[in-house]
Amino acid sequence: MSIPNNDLINELIELTPESNLAITRNERAAATDNTQAAFDIIFSVDSSRLTPEIKYHFASIVAEQTGSATLAYFYQQSLGQHPLNLTDPAFKAAEKYLQTLVNHPKQTDYQLLNALTHHGWIESDIILLAQLITFVTYQARLIEGLRLLQQHEPSHIHTPLITAGQWNNHPQTHQGKPSPTAFTQEQLGWEAWLNARDPQTLDADETQVMKKFGQLNSEYFLLLAHQSKILEIRTLIDRGVFYTAGGLPRWEREFAAAAASKVNGCIYCASVHARKASQYAKDRRTDVEKLLATPVGSALADGFDERLTAITDLATALSATPIQANHQQIVLLRKLGLSELELLDLIQSTAFFSWANRLMLSLGEPFQIEENKE
Repeated sequence: MSIPNNDLINELIELTPESNLAITRNERAAATDNTQAAFDIIFSVDSSRLTPEIKYHFASIVAEQTGSATLAYFYQQSLGQHPLNLTDPAFKAAEKYLQTLVNHPKQTDYQLLNALTHHGWIESDIILLAQLITFVTYQARLIEGLRLLQQHEPSHIHTPLITAGQWNNHPQTHQGKPSPTAFTQEQLGWEAWLNARDPQTLDADETQVMKKFGQLNSEYFLLLAHQSKILEIRTLIDRGVFYTAGGLPRWEREFAAAAASKVNGCIYCASVHARKASQYAKDRRTDVEKLLATPVGSALADGFDERLTAITDLATALSATPIQANHQQIVLLRKLGLSELELLDLIQSTAFFSWANRLMLSLGEPFQIEENKE
């Protein structure tokens, strides 16, 4: 399928260049352009395991289960009538990994990855598979969030408040380190379930990229460096979503990321972004702590001021699987004074953490740093 103006998102939501939303997306050019670049590289990089047909097949499943019929239809059309060997044990192991990661991200574990390696998947193909699945969950939420911004007539659909999801209750990691069992703003470590790359194996360009992002010694980044170009583009999207001037205050973007992490049960991501939210708005640390302390099954958008409640309501509804966000939430946020750029920032911050949470949860696990226990 041809993509006019080289922007799949704009095409799928039928966004014209002169529209306010298209102009607003251009204000966040780094996120917009690199989202397209991520699609281009993920679906073009060579892999003997993940042929283009299998990629489109998996992507259509992810989009449909995430709740974007528009995106699912695009991938189904891209697949066409190509026959697939759906009985291959390696394929079945990948599909089980996909189903868990999309619908129950906290339930992904070492055994799911071990099943992939048992059936011959190597690290570079597993990382490509993980990036494919998690990128499409981000892409679907971005599309559906933008579609809500386009709807002019208020919707009267109301959905129940989204609750905090399940999180870790195991006292030790796979490698025997102390495992956090409660959400915290303390710094945590993270260990991979696969072999990360040795920094000595990086070529000059890869090394430069890792140095630029300050991650040459990060086990997580070195693991994702099995697909180094995807890692680079994904990091540029992260910078384009969170490190931009104007729009939604930085602390509220970080708070939305922490709220998404509570839905998905990602203690590691929540610790990083709750800490950042508190750093950017020290007077709101109590709100951050309240979010983190929300027990499993309790509503997340509860007990804050009107603006933060509405922000949390949209962020958590967009993070749910399938997506539960509705236009009435946008109407309320506009009544509370949020601009189009602020709404875009909120949607992108939330959607990106569908991607971030699922990568962290499905490729390794956090551990407590001993000095934090003193």
